[in-house]
Parts: sequence; C-alpha cells; structure tokens
Amino acid sequence: MADSSTEARPWRCLFCRMRTAVKLFRIPLCGICQDQFQDFILVSGILSALVAAGFISGLQFAVEEVLLFAVLVLVKHRLPTLFDRFLHKA
Repeated sequence: MADSSTEARPWRCLFCRMRTAVKLFRIPLCGICQDQFQDFILVSGILSALVAAGFISGLQFAVEEVLLFAVLVLVKHRLPTLFDRFLHKA
C-alpha cells in the first residue's frame, strides 16, 4: 500500500530528486530548488541589464550564469551534509 505522503507528492524534483507536488513551468521543483530557481532568474535579469548597459561582456555573463546556477541549484542540497556533524538535535 502506498504511503499517503508519497501520493501527495507524485513527482521528483528535476535537480535534487526530492519528492514534490509543485511544478513550475511544467518542471517539478522542490521548495529549496524553487527558491533557488527564482533567485537565479532574478540575478540573470540583473546580469542581462549589465550586459545591455555595457558594464560586463557576454563571456563574463555566460561564466557567471554557469557558476551561479551551479552554486544556487546544484550545491544547495550538498551543503547541509557538510555541516551535519556540527548539528545538535534534541
């Protein structure tokens, strides 16, 4: 018999594979990835404005986008495991 929490979250997040019941633009995203994706879009808009204004080059924009995506979306789920040994739970 299926668990009721599993039935409530039928998809897996595209980036971290956590179960989720939310899709953004038809892409299943967990809460953490959804927040990070929104931050990524906001910063991408700001970087695009900087490119249009001539403050940064297109190559710098591309490098920053890749690094930003890697840090915000891919690394976000790995960092808590680095700090697990410092956590104290009641």
